Amino acid sequence: RQMCIRDRCMDRLETKRKNALVWAIALSIGLPLGIFMIVFGFTHGKSTLAMAIVGIVVTVISFYGTPLIWIRFGQLSYFKNLRKEILEGIRSVNMLAGVHNKAAKEMADDVKTLIQKGYLNGYVILDNEKIIDKNAMSKRDYEALEAERSGNLNLVKCPFCNAKFAMILDVEECPYCKSKITKGMLETQVKAYNK
Repeated sequence: RQMCIRDRCMDRLETKRKNALVWAIALSIGLPLGIFMIVFGFTHGKSTLAMAIVGIVVTVISFYGTPLIWIRFGQLSYFKNLRKEILEGIRSVNMLAGVHNKAAKEMADDVKTLIQKGYLNGYVILDNEKIIDKNAMSKRDYEALEAERSGNLNLVKCPFCNAKFAMILDVEECPYCKSKITKGMLETQVKAYNK
């Protein structure tokens, strides 16, 4: 099921990239075509005046649009390649930054953009350095990661076996003795341990 979601992300990114390429080529062709229409329209009498006006519109749109759409195509191609590198196993922002000759912060921002735009579903970036596949984590590990990121991770000592473990939810099971423990039971112990 996860591969289907990732394939849809790739299809969406690839579709946008291909659309940008088609528009870039069309606008690139439109510039000389528009100039030709202007010259032909104004040199062949009143009957071709409409062609000259259309040529002006096509030339203006192509003149301003062509560089913008080629830049967009380049950005989408870059994101496609970056996504491929991450899916193939490069999960370090510093390593990706070295490959692309960019600063680590800039690369972290690029990876965040991939995630936010939905081109890299199921991933999170941790501490602007590690790229983590949430789907490969257990639910418990993911909850611990989110609790740590939000500052809600508490290390506690089980009152039954004295084992230390991370308490994320209001009710937890000790991973060692399997006793049910509530935050209320440990409220004073949590405060003492985190000081």
